[in-house]
Amino acid sequence: MRENYISVAFNLPVNKFFWYRLPSEFEDGVEKGQRVVAPFRKKDMIGFVVEKSSTKPKKNLKEIKELFDKASPFSLALFKLAEWVSSYYVCSLGQALHSIFPFPFPFEEKNFPSFSSYDSCEKKKRIYLVEPGRAKFDFVLSMIKKAKENGKQVIVLVPEINSIPLFQRKIEGLKINLGVFHSKLSPRKRYSLWLLMREGKIDVAVGTRSLVFAPLPQIGMILVNEEESTDYKQKETPKYNVCQVAIKRGQIEGFPVYLVTNSPSLESWYKAKKGIYRVLCLSGERKFPTFQIVDLKKEKKKNRIFSSLLQEKIKKTVEKKETALLFVPRKGYANFLLCSECGEVVRCPECNIGFRFYLRGEMVCHFCGLRKRAPRVCPFCEGVNLKKIGWGTEKVEFEARKLFPEAKIRRYDLDVLKSSSSLLEKIREEKPDIIIGTHLLIKDEILSLCSLVAVMLFDVLLNLPDFRATEYAFHFLNKISQNLKEDSSLIVQAYNSSHYVLTARSFEEFYEKELEIRKVLGYPPFQSWIRVLAEGGKKDKVKEKIEEVTEKLKKKNIKLLGPSPCPFFKTKGKYRYHVILRDEDEGNLQEAVKEIVYEVTGRSVKVGVDVDPVFVT
Repeated sequence: MRENYISVAFNLPVNKFFWYRLPSEFEDGVEKGQRVVAPFRKKDMIGFVVEKSSTKPKKNLKEIKELFDKASPFSLALFKLAEWVSSYYVCSLGQALHSIFPFPFPFEEKNFPSFSSYDSCEKKKRIYLVEPGRAKFDFVLSMIKKAKENGKQVIVLVPEINSIPLFQRKIEGLKINLGVFHSKLSPRKRYSLWLLMREGKIDVAVGTRSLVFAPLPQIGMILVNEEESTDYKQKETPKYNVCQVAIKRGQIEGFPVYLVTNSPSLESWYKAKKGIYRVLCLSGERKFPTFQIVDLKKEKKKNRIFSSLLQEKIKKTVEKKETALLFVPRKGYANFLLCSECGEVVRCPECNIGFRFYLRGEMVCHFCGLRKRAPRVCPFCEGVNLKKIGWGTEKVEFEARKLFPEAKIRRYDLDVLKSSSSLLEKIREEKPDIIIGTHLLIKDEILSLCSLVAVMLFDVLLNLPDFRATEYAFHFLNKISQNLKEDSSLIVQAYNSSHYVLTARSFEEFYEKELEIRKVLGYPPFQSWIRVLAEGGKKDKVKEKIEEVTEKLKKKNIKLLGPSPCPFFKTKGKYRYHVILRDEDEGNLQEAVKEIVYEVTGRSVKVGVDVDPVFVT
């Protein structure tokens, strides 16, 4: 029977498919996932074929204009993965399919190799939590060799582009066909690499988030490095988590997934404890971070930036012609300007967040990028006592030059560097005694060059407006400790020197304490969370919209937090309100949100969904 009707999914936030009539000349050449050009409202749009039918679903169907692709770029398994992404992350199937195959180029039919055998019965999960110690690259290379021997291909995922060169150098020594895939490549270059992967000409693909969808025909495993990294969470719709997508893909296609980390996320540690993940500890015993704590409350006022212990350690490091790294959480000279007469803070008019102050007399908003000259008088009361509160990299550099005038000091942050890609080479070339900077410096190879690392004010990390701030701070210390040389030192300066992140003496002690707190508060991993965020230019309309969403959700008996203004209430001129859904059964939340979110999204207020949110700011 002729199947001359097709349903099409567009890359739009709509929870339905659209039916079209298929011209007779196209009937034999249309496959599931293939892109077609179809009239939609008053223009032609590219969409994905979802279903073919011989029965006319309704009257007055429009006709498909043309076939954009000569064949479907999707295997059955990748199409099934897109359906799962759509369902789990509450986005349209068109958005999910577009995230897997986003290229604006027609897919030509070729004699591609067939994909690994796939059936509709999902395989048993094989998920390994790998704690490699200092043997990370040995483990990765051994798994690649094993896959190659078995005629299989490997995806190696890293959290950020700057991590790729190190993996690339290590893997190239195996003399295999290596592909590097990331967002900095041009669309044409990425598409060319995608075709090479689809043709089976790539043995190992290394890259960032979107590589999890690589169309390797004989994929044997996925290796996710630093699985705890927040960079694995996609910021645009669909807001997927790479680790979860990798695990689901492995389940669908029947291959193992290895989550490689020396500092497991709390959720992964909890699943390993429950037996959902199998633990492979290659170093025998976990290396727990060791450091010296400086209680800044006990320091003299003049030593609140450089404690007496830190000054002594830096002096000895410089004398030995070695390198000291000073980590400062924030850029600039001061965190904000405060009027001591009226108590107001000078804020960005677009974001309602305090301007960061710089030595050059300029203020910068680090959310929207707005720059202004610092005022001489308070814009609220015209008072003249504007105080610089807090400190950043500029202030630390300024004080370091006074304390260590003979030392070669360099500050490395994005105010100084045009790009962070050549940072390691720059440090090796300049050979500074003291380097000062933000998270840009916390990289494996840079840390390995340093004999001393100091976290200048740990409290900033502990007090981020996020329930996971404590966990992130723990991972941060662990990463530094794992990558330092055996005889190097780590100093942590803090006012809250008795916080359990600093006083814990084992991974288990920290994780158990954090789990205890989250269980009492109903936080993940004990409850699943979905965040519904409303954004718009008019405060009242945004508030009305989130209240409308909340009222609809209350009728479904869902546990809610909020609605409330977001911690960062206004950014880039947009007001922001959110409500958080939580439940022990994640499936209940998805179904509740799916029915509502597509109904309430309007032109003036954008409503978005974030399943398993990493940040709730």
